[in-house]
Amino acid sequence: MPDINAEELLRKAWVEFCNDYDKKVREYSKSEFVGSRKQAKTEHWILWNEYDLMVQLGRFFYDQLARNSLSEIEMHTNKKLGSSFNGYDFKSELKKLKWQLDEREAQPDLIIVQEDSLGPFLLCAEAKCFHCSERGTAKAAIEKDIETLEAIRDLGIAERVVFILFDDYYWIQNEDIESVAENACKEHNIIPIDAQFESKSRTLEMTNNRAGLKTGPYVLTP
Repeated sequence: MPDINAEELLRKAWVEFCNDYDKKVREYSKSEFVGSRKQAKTEHWILWNEYDLMVQLGRFFYDQLARNSLSEIEMHTNKKLGSSFNGYDFKSELKKLKWQLDEREAQPDLIIVQEDSLGPFLLCAEAKCFHCSERGTAKAAIEKDIETLEAIRDLGIAERVVFILFDDYYWIQNEDIESVAENACKEHNIIPIDAQFESKSRTLEMTNNRAGLKTGPYVLTP
């Protein structure tokens, strides 16, 4: 079994996903269903939540596995780290994890594992897809995910932990609010996976509207 760089595979899948998303948004903007800026604020577009984001990203991740002839890697979504992992090497850390999270059971949005391995996960990721919700704040939502990832990393449950930010909604509501998420990332020492694909904003034309798309996978520093 070759060495697996799950982080690099995920980064490449992310770039392909973003390119595909841009294309779909442009196609959607030309459809008869988008007629006003007001309507654009309430439309579901392509992704509704983090689960949708993981499903779509997963398509491109498995493409990467196929290209690299990696058939023994699995991707799982939205799985609680509870009693079902009692046979794993890190089983003794699960109670500590729950305690560190104030009795909250961790439920990462994404887990990448090597098939039949009972060792640490190759990668765990939490995602925030800011889209059709105005409840709560970007900062509070991010901080909760960062707390989970830090605990998973420090307890050796995953070799790498990654935070994924996808924002195509707040920018339409308020162009200044994107800085809230960006500042929260800086506060917790989160950096882009590599310098060649930094989190950025892009303006897409949507008939008479503008849609903001802020994307970026981040890896927590040690």
